[in-house]
Amino acid sequence: MVEFNLAEELNIEPTDVMTGDRNQKRYLYYQLKMSMRQAKRIDIIVSFLMESGVRMILEDLKAALDRGVEVRLLTGNYLGITQPSALYLLKKELDNRIDLRFYNEKGRSFHAKAYIFHRETKNEIYVGSSNISRSALTSGIEWNYRFSNRTDQHNFQKFYETFEDLFYNHSVIINDEELKRYAKNWKRPSIERDLEKYDEAEEQNPANVENLFQPRGAQIEALYALEDSRKEGGNKRTGTGSNRSGEDLSGSI
Repeated sequence: MVEFNLAEELNIEPTDVMTGDRNQKRYLYYQLKMSMRQAKRIDIIVSFLMESGVRMILEDLKAALDRGVEVRLLTGNYLGITQPSALYLLKKELDNRIDLRFYNEKGRSFHAKAYIFHRETKNEIYVGSSNISRSALTSGIEWNYRFSNRTDQHNFQKFYETFEDLFYNHSVIINDEELKRYAKNWKRPSIERDLEKYDEAEEQNPANVENLFQPRGAQIEALYALEDSRKEGGNKRTGTGSNRSGEDLSGSI
């Protein structure tokens, strides 16, 4: 019932095939949104995170956590495509309520993209090409398919067991120390500029005007450091080190 109420609210029908493009009924984002509202546990595995995509799912993750839902997220750090600001945003807004980890195994590439939702009566998984970025969740040409343990228990279990193995045996927890290390060594890769072009194009509409007044990039890191300093009694300096990407930290936040 919740699923169909939300579908009516969004004017989107549930679908198992998501291909992006200009048809919003094929956006992965809206299907994930419906699944997050019904989940009892959420597992996400993506090769990279971008700030634009984290912003899209942040409120739904918050709402799930507030309901007592366990959220686990495994992502990659290869070539620095995962933006430090995306990680800082998750840490800043969700604190330690989300179990956030980097895939950590030398000698094997990491390109998995899947979203697993555990519910009371059934479990479902989305498998496809979408990482967490605005364009990948919306109008980018991304192919994703959803199936449940009801329709294919055998293969659902294979995906889930593989996630469990990677999450617990081939990962490193992204705590403050690990995040600072990653951010300090991060250099903006050239491919990220191309990815951001698509995200920026997607943001150019009136519905997204409120995003203009939100902290972005290194500003998020600075705010996280400030809050961390306050928690520890103001004994730590709030500087975030060198300005890695030339971002203006003095902008409106």
